[in-house]
Amino acid sequence: MPAERDGCQLRLNARALRFGYRVGSDALLVLLDLAAHATDSSEGTVVAASYRDVARRLGISKDTVGRRIAVLRRVGVVVERSEHANDRFEVRCYVLHLELAGVTRELVMAAA
Repeated sequence: MPAERDGCQLRLNARALRFGYRVGSDALLVLLDLAAHATDSSEGTVVAASYRDVARRLGISKDTVGRRIAVLRRVGVVVERSEHANDRFEVRCYVLHLELAGVTRELVMAAA
């Protein structure tokens, strides 16, 4: 029987620090939160998240989350899967290009 997934661990390399300086610490923190809640799929690293959920987890406003995700989209690290997302409160799906930010995800297996 395969080991059960317990979560993921994020690793940041030197590029992540430079990326954080470029986009700001809030944007890097939003990206790390999205990465921590993502799953791997045939499209790559994918996450479904609402601004409110991310804001609640990080202790910042949903408007700040929206602005930081816009920054991450502009630099190409976050790509929205569906272009029909008009409601600012809906759950949106994103493909994350973590390698551009110097971040890698590693699955952590539960202890047997």
